[in-house]
Amino acid sequence: MTPSPVRTAELWIEVDGDKSALPLEAERYRLGRATSNELSFPTMGGLSREHLAIERENGHWIARDLGSTNGSAVNGERLTEPRVLRSGDRITAGQLTLEFRESSAKAASGPVVFTDEPSAASGEITIAESLAGLIAEESEEGSRHMQALITAGRELATHLPLEKLFNLILDLSVEAAGAERGVLMTLESGELQVRSTKGQGLRISSHVRDLVIRERRSLLVRDAMMDAALAARASIVTSQIRSMMAVPLQTEDRVIGLIYLDSSHFVKEFTKQDLSLLTVMANMAAVRIENARLAEVEQAERLRARELEHAAMIQRSMLPSQFPPFPERTDFELHAAMVPAKEVGGDLFDFFLLDQDRLGFVVGDVSGKGVPAALFMAIARTLLRAAAHHQASPGACLSYMNQSLVEQHASGMFVTLFYGILNLRTGVLEYSNAGHAPPYAFCSDGQRRPLKERCGPMLGIFEGFQYATRSTRIQPGEGVLVYTDGVTEAHNKTGEFYEDSRLEAYLESHAAGPVEELVRGLHAEVERFEAGASRADDITVLAVRRRAA
Repeated sequence: MTPSPVRTAELWIEVDGDKSALPLEAERYRLGRATSNELSFPTMGGLSREHLAIERENGHWIARDLGSTNGSAVNGERLTEPRVLRSGDRITAGQLTLEFRESSAKAASGPVVFTDEPSAASGEITIAESLAGLIAEESEEGSRHMQALITAGRELATHLPLEKLFNLILDLSVEAAGAERGVLMTLESGELQVRSTKGQGLRISSHVRDLVIRERRSLLVRDAMMDAALAARASIVTSQIRSMMAVPLQTEDRVIGLIYLDSSHFVKEFTKQDLSLLTVMANMAAVRIENARLAEVEQAERLRARELEHAAMIQRSMLPSQFPPFPERTDFELHAAMVPAKEVGGDLFDFFLLDQDRLGFVVGDVSGKGVPAALFMAIARTLLRAAAHHQASPGACLSYMNQSLVEQHASGMFVTLFYGILNLRTGVLEYSNAGHAPPYAFCSDGQRRPLKERCGPMLGIFEGFQYATRSTRIQPGEGVLVYTDGVTEAHNKTGEFYEDSRLEAYLESHAAGPVEELVRGLHAEVERFEAGASRADDITVLAVRRRAA
């Protein structure tokens, strides 16, 4: 009876566009901002201290929300009860995205197969030498080998893109050695990836692979069927390999891949001179590959820097920058500022007069960072502006925005957002909060009250959600402070958070001053607290104060 395949599971965790795999080996993994979690992300926006659990139950992996503030979702559906995970499921928790993958024990695929076989009882590899040993012994080379080196040096000096460079290196190697088949592979994240092949049905013994990669050895076998160490290996027998060579692609400090050549039925019996030639060519090629990679990275970084500069300029032009914004109005004062964690940010703020009496203002925080977050921010701002002049209440505006974002949810992003409408004549503040940090209503004497009533989850996740509208009254002289969680979740070099208590203490001592000083002072206060620690999130603050008529 064929045994059932072993199932392995892993989580692919995406942070700022970088993905990493976590093999699921324990029975339970908790995720959140607290350091006591197995998966701790103390600076990740939108996460609760204990947000989500991934745990094994009755042979299955399940996802369980731990009563988080902003909720969790699997494939865009809100997680209200434990859910069995299937391979390919995407889990969102705050601004974090995870993908659950489950598969049978991994088998090699593609044109090259590594086979894991027990070592032979006796016998040794015919020739296995280091590069230094080969060069020391080889004092003369035939004209064919010398010509091959000259050709390789000339061809490798050209400025080819990497993909064409891989093909060129393998072509030169096969031609120089007179091989029947060959493959060039590079190490990517610890695994060999095929870059170029010649011939079909290549099967490389794992013993050969390990000797070349781990021990940095060049390998020559003149007749594999006569070699006691290799003749019993299935990959040698089934491929009818008679003569083979394998050499590392090696720079000064590391192995970046290998070149493997072979011949069957004595089409060509490789010599030690062939091995010396191939080893030298492989080292030349490895340096050329590394230089090409560095050149491509440098070019990509230059292009990215220019793109980010343009994106930052566009983003700055979209956010209000003139203060005071309505100099002719004496019944309120308003100021706002955003400092992105990177060149461009995912936070947004905006404000506008709906009519003579009503002032609309908004602060939001998009999941993710960089250019994608900035683009999503622009979409959210445009949607709000479109809805604000047609919808009667903040809750209706957020419901419209949410549905629009869900319908174009290909990006997988979402946004937390607070939108308020202050009636400057009556002092009534109507607002709706989509998973955003609660603002503060404050008095000049430092008294403050948080507007804790949330009206629904972040926008762009749950289809058809209807957001509620809340209200409170802002008296003359009172104001509202709205901020993103980049303020309270700013941290110093010891990992200590700024937190709500420091924000409240700051507000208590600075509430009487002009709102411009309040906003600028809070940014400066957070920067002093960070004391040079790397900033993980954008910081945005908006303050509005109603004045006596």
